[in-house]
Amino acid sequence: MAARAVKEVEQMPWRKFKQKKGKHGPIYNVATGVKVRQDAHGKWLMCIEKGGRRYNKTFGVGRDALKKAIEAAELIAKKFGGVIAVRSRSKNESKAPYFEEYSNHWLNGLGRHSVFTVERYEEIRRLHILPDETFQNVRIDEINRKQIKDFLRRLENIRSASMVEATYSVLSGIFEEAIDDEYIDINPVRGLLGKVLPSKAKRKKFPADPFSKPDRDRFLAKAEEVCTMPIWLALLIMAFAGLRLGETLALRLRHIDFVGKTLTVSETFKRGRFGSTKTGRMRKVDLPELLVAALREYAVRRRNEMLKSGSGEEADLLFPDSDKGNRQPYSQRKIQTTLKKVCKLAGLRVRNPHDLRHTYATILLVAHQSPAYVQKQLGHSSIKTTVDIYGHWISGEGRGGLDDALGGKVERKRDAKRIFSHIEKTKSCNLLRLQQS
Repeated sequence: MAARAVKEVEQMPWRKFKQKKGKHGPIYNVATGVKVRQDAHGKWLMCIEKGGRRYNKTFGVGRDALKKAIEAAELIAKKFGGVIAVRSRSKNESKAPYFEEYSNHWLNGLGRHSVFTVERYEEIRRLHILPDETFQNVRIDEINRKQIKDFLRRLENIRSASMVEATYSVLSGIFEEAIDDEYIDINPVRGLLGKVLPSKAKRKKFPADPFSKPDRDRFLAKAEEVCTMPIWLALLIMAFAGLRLGETLALRLRHIDFVGKTLTVSETFKRGRFGSTKTGRMRKVDLPELLVAALREYAVRRRNEMLKSGSGEEADLLFPDSDKGNRQPYSQRKIQTTLKKVCKLAGLRVRNPHDLRHTYATILLVAHQSPAYVQKQLGHSSIKTTVDIYGHWISGEGRGGLDDALGGKVERKRDAKRIFSHIEKTKSCNLLRLQQS
């Protein structure tokens, strides 16, 4: 009986592989990333998935074609070091960890990333990935490519393209780690983003929404009326120096050069922690006289307050929060909430703090400041970033300089009167020929 079974396997090698029902017929999982299946015409295909790409080879129809396809798949699996999947392991037999447990292990190993990046990834994992049924009570090696693609498409229907991209990055990182730990052979996420999202050129864009100069002044006047001086000054710095919210909150008195009229931006404050700037680089920002005067007045006030309190502490933090014992700046949420409130009181469309940075950039560009200077002030890593965001606000000299720019003299062989005279003469000749005929 044993000899007979061996002979049957030799004649029908597909019998040793577990069969799965496909759209057009059975699918045989020969090895990880290597399958044999039927297409819509009944032909047997060997399908290989490697490096995020798929390759197919057709062997024809019938049992002989199936046998050849299985044998070829086994050779491919051995050649690339794949494990022949003689039978699928059950959930109880799998030694791979559950996805939730393993994704937490991956997060804990991201020491090379900034604290803010790790927190962002943890938030995406907690709010968008783990609640989905695709990743619940399942081991890391049991999640397939189709399930992840369907998940990303569901997410794309309710979230922005940037959120889908960030979620894709998190999932890809988790599965790449699983490859290194030898729980899986192929990253099922690789290459899926292009199948879920349109190209960047075709995506819906949400342009910057800056204040106009009159609306900016109206907003700041209302803010001075209803806000405390520290919060008003924080809004003024974003509007007249172009700092990000986190960079503004992290400012210290020692960062201000009142003689050189500059501000040193070297850190940011977000989610209760100080950290490096977005680009990881320090920069100096030129300040207008209006802002220098406001900062000088506020610095004197801060030092006087510290002397009156008798605490003996140096008045270093520019925007300390009394609710936190003046040991930390205001939270970003507090500034965001205040800004929205001021917009409503001023009768303006509600914006967010980053729109004050957009306002600063657009006002400079409309006033013919060079994009390179604006890039330096904003701290963009590349001028391409500045142009991509604010390109349609970049003003040229316009009509006034057009003739001088083109220059040169062209000697004309015929003037306008001669041209029109020639046209009229041609029309008359044609009309006379028509009458004679």
